[in-house]
Amino acid sequence: MAVALAFMTILTFIQVVLREFGTGWVWSLEATTYTFAWLVLIGMSYGVRTQAHIAIDLVGNKLAPGPRRIMALIAVSLCLVYCGFMFYGSSRFVDGLITLGNNARDIPAPRWFLTGIMPVAFTLLALRFVQVGIRIYRGELTSLGHTTRKSDPAESA
Repeated sequence: MAVALAFMTILTFIQVVLREFGTGWVWSLEATTYTFAWLVLIGMSYGVRTQAHIAIDLVGNKLAPGPRRIMALIAVSLCLVYCGFMFYGSSRFVDGLITLGNNARDIPAPRWFLTGIMPVAFTLLALRFVQVGIRIYRGELTSLGHTTRKSDPAESA
């Protein structure tokens, strides 16, 4: 993700400088757009792994630990259903692009290659949700939020 962010920043900076001289790269906007999409799609699973995502846990935090875990497992299940739908839809989309065989507008690469990250990213996201679900089931976490980890006895001493 850091490489993608650095690439986008450097490419945009160079493009701005080149525009001051009345020139530029035609493909830079499209390359930045695809790179940003890859960054977001890979970043979703990273956010779940590091619990850096937004969690609305106002109701869940009011519940006792048992019902909170059940609610979290239901939420994980719904997230997995969402990943399944998105994997299916993105796979069909990429398959359609392969069938069409068209290239990107300004980048000399097949469009399916540039958008092929979608099914991969939703597979990674589903894997991360399965990992979170296992941790919730084992009692290591009580919700999808980042503030409700099971406390370590050494921390309270």
